[in-house]
Amino acid sequence: MSVDAQACLDTPAIVCRGADDCDDLDLKLSRAWLKIAIAGVFAGQGMMFSLALNMTPPPYGSPAYLILHGGLIFSSLVVMGFLGRPLFSSTWGMLRARRISIEGLFTLSLLGAFIGSVVGSLTGQGDVFYEVVAIVIAIYTFGRMLGERSQARLKLESERLKERFDRAMVADGAGIWVERPISQVSPGARVCVEPGSAFSVDGWIVEGVGYVEETALTGEPLPLVRRPGDRVRAGTWAVDCRFVLEVEHSLGARELDTILQAVEAADGRPSGLQIQADALVRVFLPFVVLVSLSSALYWIFAGSWIDVVLNSMAVLLVACPCALGLATPVAISQGLFRLAQMGLVSRDGALIDALAKTKKVFFDKTGTLSESSLRVIELWLDETLPMERTHLLSSVLEAESSVPHPIARALTQYLVANDMTAGAAIEDLRLIPGQGLECRVSGAGGAHMIRVGEASLGASEPPVDQLHEKKGKRVFVWLDGRIVACFVLQESLRASVDTVWQQFDELEVATRILTGDPSPEVSIPKKVALEAGLSSADKVRRVTESQIAGESPLFVGDGINDAAAMRVASGSVAMDSGTGLARSAAMGQLAGDRIEVIPQAIYLARDIHRRLHGNLIYAAAYNTLGMVLAAAGLLHPVAAAIIMLVSSFWVTARAIGRSA
Repeated sequence: MSVDAQACLDTPAIVCRGADDCDDLDLKLSRAWLKIAIAGVFAGQGMMFSLALNMTPPPYGSPAYLILHGGLIFSSLVVMGFLGRPLFSSTWGMLRARRISIEGLFTLSLLGAFIGSVVGSLTGQGDVFYEVVAIVIAIYTFGRMLGERSQARLKLESERLKERFDRAMVADGAGIWVERPISQVSPGARVCVEPGSAFSVDGWIVEGVGYVEETALTGEPLPLVRRPGDRVRAGTWAVDCRFVLEVEHSLGARELDTILQAVEAADGRPSGLQIQADALVRVFLPFVVLVSLSSALYWIFAGSWIDVVLNSMAVLLVACPCALGLATPVAISQGLFRLAQMGLVSRDGALIDALAKTKKVFFDKTGTLSESSLRVIELWLDETLPMERTHLLSSVLEAESSVPHPIARALTQYLVANDMTAGAAIEDLRLIPGQGLECRVSGAGGAHMIRVGEASLGASEPPVDQLHEKKGKRVFVWLDGRIVACFVLQESLRASVDTVWQQFDELEVATRILTGDPSPEVSIPKKVALEAGLSSADKVRRVTESQIAGESPLFVGDGINDAAAMRVASGSVAMDSGTGLARSAAMGQLAGDRIEVIPQAIYLARDIHRRLHGNLIYAAAYNTLGMVLAAAGLLHPVAAAIIMLVSSFWVTARAIGRSA
């Protein structure tokens, strides 16, 4: 079928329609922060007034007594009614599912403090602790917000990526190009892709020969020449040629869809510390209830009904998980702040746990270990040039500086860095899709034809034997049909890579490189294992195998094809220059793409992890002892509150303390 592909050039680019989703997410986050701020205000005023009432109580039944106690009861009800619904809903879900979780302990402590305080207010006996209500709700809201934010950002980036590749120019029955959603494109249809636009379907090229940029999807660092009969995939980009292709897979069956489905299906896993805390709660919560009921039963016979209520509620007050609920978030926040100072930015506390426990780090290659751009490592020039060297190179610079192509950018950067200046009078500049460019330049002896690009542009023999560097991409320069220059381009490893391998050895952390590049040419140390030509699914399999082996793998990458592996890894880090999907799927981002930060982050995380693990043990022992004393009536509520505050301060100080 013959169609007029030129019509597709007049089609406007697709604009991302995710702004509303982004605004909605920002609104939700703003509301969460507002709830935390309100709870903080109520906690502060509740603590101030409760302390005043406990230290110097006004006469029972006096106007001051009624106003202060009534105000505290009302403020607690407001906090629970407007801010506590997510906590109570989670607790109700826990009860319906017949399981035990940290929400139950939070709710039990909150109700214990509130009911005990109300009894104290109504009877005029005992102390009040209304501020615990706001503190517990603020802590719960903060932790919930962090988890929801991470999932929402990932979903938003996934939707944006889908929108970027959700339309195509399709030939209708009359041979006219019409823009349609991918959902309406069937296998066998013809699709037009203009230069600089994205392939939004998997298919086979029917018309067109040119470069296709596949880096984000496959890890291949250089654009590849694709011609009729070659297969292309959604998520790649046409560089310099208009292509017509026959659709193989449409929406839902594309390789890009498979990657996105794997990313979205991988639910966020709790950190190891959260798993430990949940295991502790499953034992601790029934124990708290048992001790509280035993205390009530004992004081039915040993004291008054007020003793029954106050002492059983005191058990729940002492059991409040403030030591963990305050110290752990503060320590995690402090750790994330210190990671950010190093250059690893994250809002996910689970990253600290993953860094502390990892025994194996997987790296992508292109854009992660290597620089995202190519660089010229050698330039060969014929000794018998028919024109001045500077004139030739200036002409190449003038021609290449106008071309939006990775190789052209590399040549331009190299020539500028070597004091070449553009400005040569070139004429008739023409791109040759999939091969290079040609132009005409005036010089000594008249006009000359210059061609720059692949070896297929000319008939003369490439000077391979005269090149010092045997690996790398070769870009030739022809002058009137004769090769007179050759640029050799390579990926370059980041400057800190060699140091990083040494630091991982000291940490006893194994490393492995997983790349989609089928022929990697960068110089990797022999001791570092490298697997080439891997698909996104292959990377997921390697990381999953490491998970099963108990190595708590960390994945570091930057591309779309890395996102699914990031989601199944224990921890994940994206390069700051990576794709939006990779950055959203990852737990953290490397500012400035400085991979040397990762070993330093592991050192820090291990120290924080050791401190927090000790706090879990301490908090369990402290709460158990406190509950026993409270149940026996040996711990006055004021003393319990003071001990709780001192304990929380000590645990928090220990958690955020710097390692030597």
